[in-house]
Amino acid sequence: MMTGEIPHRDTLERIVGVLRKNKDILILEHEKPDGDSIGSGLALAMALSSLGKKAILLSQDPHPAMYDFLPGRHLHTTVSCIEPEDVDPGVTVFVDCTGPDRAGKALSYARSETWINLDHHVSNSGFGQISLVDLDAAATGELVFFLLKLMGAGINLDIATCLYVALVTDTGGFRYQNTTPRCFHVAAELIDKGVNPSQVADQLYEARSFSSLMLLKNALHTLEVYKNGQLASIDVTRAMLEDSGASLEDADSVVNYPRSIAGVEVALCFKESLDQTAVHLSLRSRSKVDVSKIAGLLGGGGHPRAAGAVIEGTFEQAKARVFGVLDGLEIWTDS
Repeated sequence: MMTGEIPHRDTLERIVGVLRKNKDILILEHEKPDGDSIGSGLALAMALSSLGKKAILLSQDPHPAMYDFLPGRHLHTTVSCIEPEDVDPGVTVFVDCTGPDRAGKALSYARSETWINLDHHVSNSGFGQISLVDLDAAATGELVFFLLKLMGAGINLDIATCLYVALVTDTGGFRYQNTTPRCFHVAAELIDKGVNPSQVADQLYEARSFSSLMLLKNALHTLEVYKNGQLASIDVTRAMLEDSGASLEDADSVVNYPRSIAGVEVALCFKESLDQTAVHLSLRSRSKVDVSKIAGLLGGGGHPRAAGAVIEGTFEQAKARVFGVLDGLEIWTDS
């Protein structure tokens, strides 16, 4: 499919109509925003601003430092920096949120009558007055790309860079199974706008802090395999974070290491919260297991190959609950 063809045209035209009628537009990211949520949100905010709209990108949590190179950051703020009464949106756009609650504390700012839901997660609840959930989209940024084209908003280098980051992060550098021909067509057009893939990759993957590597060093000591090598897990505790001087965001990529083991189908990363009252679980799979369904059993969600959940309780309690669920699943072979 070439990018001249607009998927979901009818729904996108409805969204364009609503956005054109409203001056004040609030864009919400999910808790602990990732590259897709950030790239999609910044691109949409910049494009709307270029059309004379007052667009604010809001999140509960700050953006990880690795995305500081992205343009448009002046349009982003967090709930700690603005009061709900200071925001009066005519419409609220949720980007990359499986449900309204995924916006966390930012949800209380969504006081508009119209909610627009742009997402690509299989676990999306279909909320909002206008909902566009495309399971074939490699990233929500792909949907924002087509929205901007239909709206006639010029996709300049700054906007293209943000959209490209959305694509490249949610596809694992175009390595994951969600990478499609349409995704490559979109990426090619963004590169035509001036995006430098090498420079983006360097910012995202080749500029790690020393503390993040020390965290990885400590975490690798906990690496274990189960189920005849089909399941692997790794831990990140508060003590590790304190010892290495790393942050929780530095632990985001740790789950890729157990996933990289030959023969492993499901990888887990248990990340202890700083107050030790909950554990953030990241799940990844290689090709067969839909980990979004596993996450759903634990109160979370996500993609078939990448999902997550927050498990209340101590580190030991959370691990016991997760392994209890996994032990009850008929997904493991005997050899």
